[in-house]
Amino acid sequence: MSTAPTTAVALPGAAGSHTGTERRPAPAGRRRAGALAALVSALMSMAAYCAGLALHGSYPFGPSPRADNDLRHQYVPFHTHLWDLQHGAAHGDLLYNWQSGYGVGFLGDFFTYLANPFSWLVGLFPRDQSEFPVFLVSLFSTGLAAAAMTVCLGRLRPGSPWLRALISVGYALCGWNTSEGAIVPMWMWGLVALPLLCIAADWCLTGRHPILGSLVVALCWYANFYTAAMATLAAALVLLLRLTSAGTDRRTRLRVLGRAAARTATGMLLAAPAILVCALANAQAQPTDKYVVSVATPVRTYLAMFLPGSIASPSAPNVFTGSLVLLLVLALPFQSRVPVRERVAWAVLITATALSFVWTPTAKLWQGLALPHGAPFRESFVLSGFLAMAAWVCLARMPRPRALLGGAALLALLLAVTYDAQPVGGHALTGALAGGAAVTALLLLYARGLRRPARSAVVALLAVTVLAGAAYSAYGLTDLLDPARRGPVRAQTMTQLGLNTRRALVPREDWPAARTDPGPGVFVTDNDAMLLGTGGGSYYSSYITKETAGALAELGLGEAMGGRHLWPARDPVLQALLGIGTTLDVIGTDGVRVRQTPAVPLVAVRPPGSDRAYGAPADSVWARRQAALGARVYEVPALAAKDPRRGLQLAPDPVGTAGEAARDPVGNTFTARCTPGARAFFHAPALRADVAAAGGASEGFYGDPPQRLAPLKELGTVPADGRFTFTVHTGEDGQSLPADALGCLDVPAFEQAVRALRETGGAAVETGGHTLTARLPKGSTGTAVVATTAPPGWTCSVDGGPARPPVPYQGLLGVPLAKGGAARIDCAYRPPGLTAGLAGTGAGALALVATAFLTRRRGRR
Repeated sequence: MSTAPTTAVALPGAAGSHTGTERRPAPAGRRRAGALAALVSALMSMAAYCAGLALHGSYPFGPSPRADNDLRHQYVPFHTHLWDLQHGAAHGDLLYNWQSGYGVGFLGDFFTYLANPFSWLVGLFPRDQSEFPVFLVSLFSTGLAAAAMTVCLGRLRPGSPWLRALISVGYALCGWNTSEGAIVPMWMWGLVALPLLCIAADWCLTGRHPILGSLVVALCWYANFYTAAMATLAAALVLLLRLTSAGTDRRTRLRVLGRAAARTATGMLLAAPAILVCALANAQAQPTDKYVVSVATPVRTYLAMFLPGSIASPSAPNVFTGSLVLLLVLALPFQSRVPVRERVAWAVLITATALSFVWTPTAKLWQGLALPHGAPFRESFVLSGFLAMAAWVCLARMPRPRALLGGAALLALLLAVTYDAQPVGGHALTGALAGGAAVTALLLLYARGLRRPARSAVVALLAVTVLAGAAYSAYGLTDLLDPARRGPVRAQTMTQLGLNTRRALVPREDWPAARTDPGPGVFVTDNDAMLLGTGGGSYYSSYITKETAGALAELGLGEAMGGRHLWPARDPVLQALLGIGTTLDVIGTDGVRVRQTPAVPLVAVRPPGSDRAYGAPADSVWARRQAALGARVYEVPALAAKDPRRGLQLAPDPVGTAGEAARDPVGNTFTARCTPGARAFFHAPALRADVAAAGGASEGFYGDPPQRLAPLKELGTVPADGRFTFTVHTGEDGQSLPADALGCLDVPAFEQAVRALRETGGAAVETGGHTLTARLPKGSTGTAVVATTAPPGWTCSVDGGPARPPVPYQGLLGVPLAKGGAARIDCAYRPPGLTAGLAGTGAGALALVATAFLTRRRGRR
């Protein structure tokens, strides 16, 4: 509970501090100036970022796309789904998403991708323009971060609010923002959280605002727990620095640290649903430890990253904060007006933090004890914040010309060492030279003790220099990161993708009677189902559970990113099992073809014993599908190799022949015998090759387990003589075909099996946001199977009985029925960790109430 004593701590140089036991309120005029400066810093940072994009012609100011990689594949579709939730158009709610991955939990996704308060702006715009509010999330977060840092710097040391604002612009448009954060909108709250948490830590020093301090912690952890953890650690380091550099006694330090720990704990309790739901979702998700990138960074490369506009490949910490901040940090060692102890403390903190990013054990500490499989330096904004704070510590006491010249000399040395390093391109070198010279000259003028009109003019020129430098850095990085540099640019925005045109071609979805699956490549994003507003398999999220990924892979679904990206079902049997009644295919560049497919109902009853193997190999994808369908529909023939000596081992093609379906220079041709007219399907999830039937088109298989599993694909129709021949072309050694790679589908038998389930096993189904009710045929026995997977969180009851976890049924969700017959099942999904999280919120609320009571009682005394 945040009920620690509220005795203040007097820190030398702290804003408004004096020798008493509490801090005097700042005069009203100073408060107004500080608020206005915070607003100006927000407007300047947003204007500079927009100017950089506009100069390059990037969205939304020009034709160059901004939505690339995860911004395109995840964040825009997720915000589109949020739009559907806000307008009552989604299948599901905040707890469950029926539209993606054939049914997945959603609360973890919401807290991770959509909890930034600015994300809710998406509902104010047209659905097909949801990319624009996603841009606003990054833009407004940038502005808020600048404003918060302006206030935060004032808590470190009193001084000109306008100079604080200029330093804060450098922080808000740091290298991490312009190269990583701005295209990952949920991380942008970390840029806001760092100064907010430092302000809350300052309240711990003064014993003020115990309730508000806890609420600030809760807001930061709710809005994005991932970056909030980094910002909390950083704020703790700043608090420790302030306590040690101020020379406080041991008892005072313990009292302040106890107060900070209590308020942090209370805030985290209030945000417990976000923390626990996401933590458990991550623990249950597909592991990514095999795809971790290295954090090792060459010294010259790292040093170059402090220059404005630098960008490294491969990645290095993006820490630059503009020429003004860089010059002042380099001048701090020479700033004799700052006590030596404080200068040493800031130098140690900055150096230790910089080194911690590139040493694996400490890098893991910043990243939550596990390095990511994507961008490796997501904590870089923390160091940028420390640089901004150290710069203000230097500037607040107005460095003498000697100190400024010392900083300029170190800046010149840094340029001499790094000017030809890989991260330093033409934009960075130009910006560092021009910006460094300009801010040095202007600060030297300011240090001469000019009178007010001249001093104001110098500050105005400095503001123009900071604004121009920030805009130029944003422009340079936007240009360097332009997707067009990597090759032809695909349509990126939903307008370019023709969202409205294509959505108009989609028939109204008959949910929950059947799903409408966009199919592969309709919009070329990894979350087409959410983007289009239908239900299907296309789904890319960090929280796909091991149960869901494993079950669908065993049924032949293709997966990427170690199972964190699911592909749509591409063959009729899996589509039927997953209740897909309509699929969409791209025709040319503009059209979409709508195909109706036979589908099993969302809930269908399988009689007892209907999941027997039906003669196929018991551990094969064909056996699992037949068991799930309850009928024999596949023949699994033996494969006869053209070269019997090699068997199913594949030889790589000679250079220049791979992919030529008509040739087989190395004997990778195979023959099998099936019923004439059957459809031949091929399943080899680990294969990296092109496979083509005789006289047919080539199909690419791009397996690379465990990172990527190739889906089951159709090769063609078995000819009249019953001999099906296909050729494999690969450029890699050591590959082979599974003995059961080929399955021949008996189409009439398959259609009859689907009809039987629809006629005798179907059920009337009603779905809520995270619930399902199915009325079964009278006297149903066996297992009620729902066309979704069974991850943790589901519970089901039969005929109003006790709720129990369902059972896996050949990869799908199964509800065992009573032997005497059943008429109804009710299922509900509750995200793991939500109940405990809500209990934590209740405990945090009680702690706040107790704090308010004790504070009021102490005030009366």
